[in-house]
Amino acid sequence: MMGKANKLEPKLFYHGVSLERRIPKDHPLRKIKQHIDFTFVRSQVEDSYGKNGNKSIDPAIILKMLLLLFYENIKSERHLASQLSLRLDWLWFCDYDIDDPTPNHSVISKARSRWGVDVFAKFFENILSQCIEAGLVDGKTIHIDSSTINANAGIDKLKPKLELIGKQLYRQLEEETDMPTELTADQPYTKVTEVDSDARLFVKNGKITLGYKDNRVIDDGHGIITATVTTPANIRDEKALAKAVEEHIKNTGIKPDKAVADKGYGYVESYNYLHNKNILPCIPHRDYDVSKYNKISRAEFIYNRDNDCYICPMGHKLRKTQVDRPQQAVCYTADRKTCEQCENFTGCVSSAKSGRNIKRKIGADIIEWADNCIPQYQRRKLMRRRMYKAEGSFADAANNHGYKRARWRGKTKVQIQNLMIASIQNMRKLLRCICNPRTSAIAQEIINATSFIRRNLFINWLIGCQVSK
Repeated sequence: MMGKANKLEPKLFYHGVSLERRIPKDHPLRKIKQHIDFTFVRSQVEDSYGKNGNKSIDPAIILKMLLLLFYENIKSERHLASQLSLRLDWLWFCDYDIDDPTPNHSVISKARSRWGVDVFAKFFENILSQCIEAGLVDGKTIHIDSSTINANAGIDKLKPKLELIGKQLYRQLEEETDMPTELTADQPYTKVTEVDSDARLFVKNGKITLGYKDNRVIDDGHGIITATVTTPANIRDEKALAKAVEEHIKNTGIKPDKAVADKGYGYVESYNYLHNKNILPCIPHRDYDVSKYNKISRAEFIYNRDNDCYICPMGHKLRKTQVDRPQQAVCYTADRKTCEQCENFTGCVSSAKSGRNIKRKIGADIIEWADNCIPQYQRRKLMRRRMYKAEGSFADAANNHGYKRARWRGKTKVQIQNLMIASIQNMRKLLRCICNPRTSAIAQEIINATSFIRRNLFINWLIGCQVSK
C-alpha cells in the first residue's frame, strides 16, 4: 500500500536528538576535529581581550568558522554565519548544539582584525609541523611559483597615488589627529583605488589584473606548501624569491639543495642569492645573447676572460664598447673594416655602420653557473615536475577554495587568506596520509618504482649510444 506524506507539526520538545550520532564516521570534518588542534589560538590571542565585560566567543570556535569559510568555499563571513544554524555538521564541528545561538558575522570579522597575521601564520606552521612529522616533507628540492589574486575592488575607480595621499592627509587634518607617518609620495604616478590602496596593477599576456601575488614554496615530495609570501601584483617574482626561500628554511628547519622556478625568477639577483646560499637553481632565463638576425650564432664566439673580449670564428676580436643600461648588458663590437674583409661578412654582420655586435649580460658568469650546475636531463625532469607540483597546487586552491578572488581588502587580510588556504591544502594531504597510511605507502612505492624504471631506461639508452659510437 502506498504511503502518504506525514503532516509535519513542530514539536515543543525533541528527545534523543544527538548531533554526534548524525555525523557519519567518515565525514571529513570529523577527521579534522580529531587530528587538528584549534585550542592553541587561546594562548595566542589572550592579550587581545580584556579581563572585564562580557565573555567573548571561544577563539577556537572562531578559528574553526574561518576554516569552514575556505574549506567549504563560502563567499563571505556573512553568508557563513547565516548558514551555520542550518548545517548540522557545521554546528557539531563548532561545538554548538542544535538550539544554541550562533555568532553574528561581525564577531568573526572583528576577531580576525584584532588577531592579526601572526595567529594564522602559527596555524599554518602547526599543520606544516604535523606534515613534517608524518614524513610528507623532504625539503631538499623545492618549487617556487607565483599566482595573481584579484582584489576586492574595481579597476574603473583607479586614481594616481599622489592624489590619494593628498586626500588622506586632508582627512587627517580635518579630524585634528596626528600627521600620518607611513604615507609617502613614492611612485606618485602609480594608480591605486581608495577601496583597496594596497592592490596594484599587473599586466600579463595582455590581461590586466588589479590585486596581489602569492609566491609559494612547494616541496617536491608530496606537494606540501612550506611557505607563502604575499606581495602587491606589480612586484616582480625575483624580488620575492629570497624571502620565500628564507620562509621555507624557517618553517621547516631544512635548507634546500635545489630550487626550481620559471623564467619569472630567472634574474642575476636570484642566481646570486642562491649561489651564496649554496642552493642549485633550476631556473631558466631569457636568452639575451642569441641573435635573431645573424646566420653565425652567438654560441660560435668565444669569450676571453683575461682580455675581456670575444673571439669570432675567424680569430678576430670584439672589444668592449659600451654598456646597455636598460638591458643590463655590455656591448662588444668588432672593427668594421676587419669585418668587411671577412668571407662571412654578409652572414655575420647585420648593422649598416659597425662590425659584428654581441651583448653580454652583466653577471654572465653567475648565469653560466646557473645554466650548467645541474645536468640538462635532470633540469628537464625538474621542470616537468614543477608543472604539476606548483601549478597543480594553485589550480587546486582556485577550484576548491576560492583562491583567485580576495574576500577582504588590504595586503594583511589577503595574506591571512593565503595562509588559511595553504593550511587547508596541507591539512587535506595530512589527513589523507594519517587516515589512509597504506594507500599513501603504496603510492610512494609506485613513485619510487617508476623513478627506478626511468633511471634504468636512461642508463640503457646511454649505453646504447656509447656502443653505437
